Amino acid sequence: IVKLQRFSNEAFKHAKIMKRYADEFPDIIFNQKAEIEKIYDILENCSSVHIYGKGRSGAIAVCFALRLSHFEFKPVNFLGDVIKKVISSDDMVILFSGSGDTSEVVEVAKKAHKIGAKIVSVTSYNNTSLAKYSDVLLLLPGGMEKGKGWSYLKAQLNEHPTFYGGGEFEFYAYLLQETILSAIGAHRDIEGGIIAKTHERDETLKE
Repeated sequence: IVKLQRFSNEAFKHAKIMKRYADEFPDIIFNQKAEIEKIYDILENCSSVHIYGKGRSGAIAVCFALRLSHFEFKPVNFLGDVIKKVISSDDMVILFSGSGDTSEVVEVAKKAHKIGAKIVSVTSYNNTSLAKYSDVLLLLPGGMEKGKGWSYLKAQLNEHPTFYGGGEFEFYAYLLQETILSAIGAHRDIEGGIIAKTHERDETLKE
């Protein structure tokens, strides 16, 4: 079926809907100020940072790891890389999982907890497998509750037609990582030019 309405009009309509979610975001952060403080305290005192997520949450985790590494503040590793560092007891582990029950992410949390590393989990629920092993939980809306079964999961997806096939959690998670990165940069007086210094240069471009 080909609609007569232009695609750009459809896109603009959904863009206006997204504004509602962005307007809510500052309150999400304000209501979790204590957790935000704990996250920064752990970051200040850890030896290195390990970041991980699977699927769409993994894409946000990769982006966060890349952006944080540009600061050259702490050594940063993405646990999904082929070459990765061993987690130590004085390290920080940041995990992204909307459901809080993604098996691969929970397994990382178990191992890190056993070692004694500090675990920060960005998720949507505080009564999940991931929550059991976390030192800090930062809650964002939109995660799908996998533990309640497939029929319930389908119902959840139908409740959020703005985000086709989900996506609300990842939307907020991206806003979160940019907020935290900007706050670290401002709090530590890190020059914005550090990104240019550490960013990979494309040698095919003319000077």
